[in-house]
Amino acid sequence: AETYIGWILIIVQERIKTHPSYFQILHNQAMMVTPNKKQTTEKNSNLFTEECDETAESIQEQLSRHCTWPWTDFFDSKMVFQTSLPAPLGPFQVGYLDLMTPGLPQDSSLLRIYYPAPSSTSITSPPLWADKECRAGMLRFIQMAAWDWPTWVNNSEFNLLFAAKKILLSPAGFLTGFSLGWPLIGTVRTIPIARAAPLAPHVGSGWPVVVFSHGMGCNRFNMSQLCYQLASRGVMVVAVEHREGSGFGTFYMKGDTVENIPHLQVPVDEDEYRVRNKQINHRCEEVLRAIDLLVKINAGEAITNVIDKNDNAIKSDLTILKSSMDLTNHLYLAGHSFGGSTVLLASSLDTKVKAVFAMDPWMYPLAEQKFEIAKPTLVVNSEIFVNPNNLHVINEASKNNSDVTFEVLKGGVHLSATDLPMAFPTLLRRALGMKGKVDAEVTMGEINKIVWKWLKNLIS
Repeated sequence: AETYIGWILIIVQERIKTHPSYFQILHNQAMMVTPNKKQTTEKNSNLFTEECDETAESIQEQLSRHCTWPWTDFFDSKMVFQTSLPAPLGPFQVGYLDLMTPGLPQDSSLLRIYYPAPSSTSITSPPLWADKECRAGMLRFIQMAAWDWPTWVNNSEFNLLFAAKKILLSPAGFLTGFSLGWPLIGTVRTIPIARAAPLAPHVGSGWPVVVFSHGMGCNRFNMSQLCYQLASRGVMVVAVEHREGSGFGTFYMKGDTVENIPHLQVPVDEDEYRVRNKQINHRCEEVLRAIDLLVKINAGEAITNVIDKNDNAIKSDLTILKSSMDLTNHLYLAGHSFGGSTVLLASSLDTKVKAVFAMDPWMYPLAEQKFEIAKPTLVVNSEIFVNPNNLHVINEASKNNSDVTFEVLKGGVHLSATDLPMAFPTLLRRALGMKGKVDAEVTMGEINKIVWKWLKNLIS
């Protein structure tokens, strides 16, 4: 399979090279000024990243201007067959609202709120799991990770990634090859949720709430299956979109202007820990801000949603969520990878949090920071992601906590908890690091069972 994939990448690359405009584009790129080698390592790395991004984007822009790639146009058109992610399994349909409060990333929030909707709710216009812009952002993140692999993250699952790095040689070539390859082999997925759907009536003090933190290279909807499956069982799930540079790309509003926040490439050098530690503390503050925001929404306070000002779709009526959440007795945190370590850090900083679920927590950003894990905690690791360094940090932080449980997900890989495997054919998933010994659909089903069992026991 790896040999076959390698040939696909070579063919895509060669097809680019045979186009007449390619030679002019290469000439244009050759005239670019290279960075001064005497600059510091950090500045060199940043310039290298910026140059590669600009080169790749310029090549793609010029190719799209000079030639037509039918598969990319078809992939993004309404004519293409769209396949939904697996349907919600609980008794409820799932509604959602996107919320962004005004302000800079360090003092505002961007959230997706998944909530139980009546079973009769129709899913007529489900959102795309990843549009063209999202795919471009994810590919830029993958390209950066291939050249600066994060410390304490196992890379043995990602066979194709490093094979492609050798075949395509440069970051620009890597990005261009994958950008043209994804539409050829990928699947257009939609998320089976309904925007601004009615809220199902709750029983008692309100729906239980889970605040979810995504991992590196993701955003508020890249792990939607975990979120909407819980919501379909009667849980309010609030997915935080982190905006400190660890995601594949995000944004905020500065007045009426959209300000983009690209993925921050972090070189593996003496400054790696300092940058990652700064990021995780920013992420932690975002989780705590989300909780504070939910308290206000639950109390019926008016919240300004700047997404509504720039979206012609159905407006988000946050008043339907008034008095719908049990934030006193049933507030929980969950996260994956960078998000796993984020919620472990945040859990002891808000007394309302009752328990924590961490999937494959990446603990390197907290390796030198003193913190405490004091709440009931379930840590689930995929087989290959079990890392003694990660476990050591957790054990040190929870040495006074007898209610910390560890489990290993047999047959799963690090990306099993994300929606990403569903975007690619089964044949390619193992080479892309998205499939272990068990099919991605089966593994995702097992993860959902583990999460629901954990939460149901706490709610009961």
